[in-house]
Amino acid sequence: MHVASNASRMVVSRKHALQSAALTVASQTSKIAVGFILIKLIAVYLGAGGMGLLGNFMSLVAMLSLMAGGGISNGVIKYVAEYKKQPRRLAEFIGSAKLYSLLFCTFFCIVGVCFSRDISGYIFKSEEYYKIIVFLFLAQFGFAFVNLVCGIANGLRDTKTYALIQISGNVLVVPISWFLIGFYQLVGAAISMVLMFLIYSIPAYFFYRRSFFFRAKIKTKINALAVRRLSVFTSMALVGAVSVPLIEILVRQQIINHIGYAPAGIWQGAIKVSSAYMGFFTIFLAVYFMPTIAGSNNRKEIASLVLRFMAVVMFVFLFGASIFFLLRVQIIPIILSSEFESLESLIKYQLIADFFRVSTYVIGFVVIAKAALKIYIVSELLQGIFFFSASSIFLNLGLGLKGVFLATLLMNIVYFVVAVSGFFLYRRREV
Repeated sequence: MHVASNASRMVVSRKHALQSAALTVASQTSKIAVGFILIKLIAVYLGAGGMGLLGNFMSLVAMLSLMAGGGISNGVIKYVAEYKKQPRRLAEFIGSAKLYSLLFCTFFCIVGVCFSRDISGYIFKSEEYYKIIVFLFLAQFGFAFVNLVCGIANGLRDTKTYALIQISGNVLVVPISWFLIGFYQLVGAAISMVLMFLIYSIPAYFFYRRSFFFRAKIKTKINALAVRRLSVFTSMALVGAVSVPLIEILVRQQIINHIGYAPAGIWQGAIKVSSAYMGFFTIFLAVYFMPTIAGSNNRKEIASLVLRFMAVVMFVFLFGASIFFLLRVQIIPIILSSEFESLESLIKYQLIADFFRVSTYVIGFVVIAKAALKIYIVSELLQGIFFFSASSIFLNLGLGLKGVFLATLLMNIVYFVVAVSGFFLYRRREV
């Protein structure tokens, strides 16, 4: 009887695991598809020049989606995973995270609204789009709410809720964006970029209303320990926002100054295509890998998991990238438009760079899971400085857009070598 009971539980467990995996794949497939559809719509209606003009706003949206509510999404995943068997500590942590997130959103909103004309002038080269900037900074309250709900779901390993939020949002955003971009061109495309993150708040609120956390009426109050722990992830998110989206804005400005808006649009197209397929690996590691290692302090166990996940990630990426490269002449016009034909000769640099980047992600998630703030800050800032410097040098040498792609490749190779070297040093240290 006891054996039969155990067997039954194992079957249920396997069935649950398969369902979770299927939903995760479905949610990421839908997200990648939506990313490609939006890129396609912008490429068709606005062209490479419009993509270049919209690029800085895309980076600003990416910065705010990362920093919304203090950028604590990975922190929420980590500590919810740790406290899930301690209901009281879990409730206290979530209450603190809610207030912490709200305070950051309010601060960002005040700053964004007050300086909306200045931000619009820099991003769009015109102050007339300041209302879009105001809309974005109001929308980041929704970004933060989604980050909290999804962070809690991932920390509890509730992949079903997370996946359904993603799938529902992805289904909703496509028709709305199609209408906006088709009828309102640049303004519609800018609003669509915001909605791509904001729309998830609708299904997220639905699941929040049905959850224990809504029924329990968790008190919103600040706990000093929770604040100290969350502030580490805020620092990480801030550095991530500076080292990637902000550096992208600066590099894009250099491209525009040296060779114009159309090449900037070609580069932006490559970035968006890259971020679409790289998002699958990021979420896969956040949902499955980080909660697994967050509660472990055994270096041998962590090292074994890193090597196993890295092998899987490298193989899957290499397989997909090889198909993409071989069919690039057919795929790029389908994903973007015929205006992006010059990307066919440059995409190999992006794919090789992404291979090294996705391999480094696995090690990077160990740093995040263990909240190793100093290592994260130094590595991210050095990445940003290296990329900006290399891009500047190559552009000034007259290498044009190819120089920016080469700078991306060099940065990711160097970062991979440094990360792997650091990982082996970590592995050899005694527990």
